[in-house]
Amino acid sequence: TAAQSVPTGIDRIEGELSSHYASNTWAGTAVAVIDTGSGPHSDLNIAGGKNCSTGRSYNDGNGHGTHVAGTIGAMNNTTGVVGVAPGVPIYSVRVLNNAGSGSWSSVICGVDWVTQNAASKNIKVANMSLGGGGTDYGNCGNGKDALHKAICNSVNAGVTYVVAAGNSTTDFKDFVPAAYNEVLTVTAMADFNASSARQSSARN
Repeated sequence: TAAQSVPTGIDRIEGELSSHYASNTWAGTAVAVIDTGSGPHSDLNIAGGKNCSTGRSYNDGNGHGTHVAGTIGAMNNTTGVVGVAPGVPIYSVRVLNNAGSGSWSSVICGVDWVTQNAASKNIKVANMSLGGGGTDYGNCGNGKDALHKAICNSVNAGVTYVVAAGNSTTDFKDFVPAAYNEVLTVTAMADFNASSARQSSARN
């Protein structure tokens, strides 16, 4: 088994400086990954989940959701990789099928499950590395966009939504949930030199 490595993205944001980096212990905080499912995987702390898609469980049939969950919470141990929040409890919310596709109704099912369980399961953050065409009509999508309304309800329940910009050069104002004002939309950057921001600054 290969020794544990620190992904360059974790190094860039200086994840190793977190007070939780070495503990793998989180009290009162969990993350929901709304995706193709997550795990099972020995490097992840999968606490439970919900299947709103095809298949018989919330387990990942594609690999994308597990990859996302690893970036978030892969344990700091001796194997694999380490995540931003090592060992944080992950709730696997499967809304996409084995091919990585799904309906908006399945995504809304997942968001609603997070909203309904946020308090009892300590879900503070939800990740959505998915999306499709759409825009922010304002007013939490009332009367126009059921997904937007569902996310607003979830945010009002205390969940912070972190979503993907879409991994393209297109303005994300035309993609949802990235366009919604109530979410934190994360864009990507090329990582050519595989060095941390701190090291890059020292050389410049």
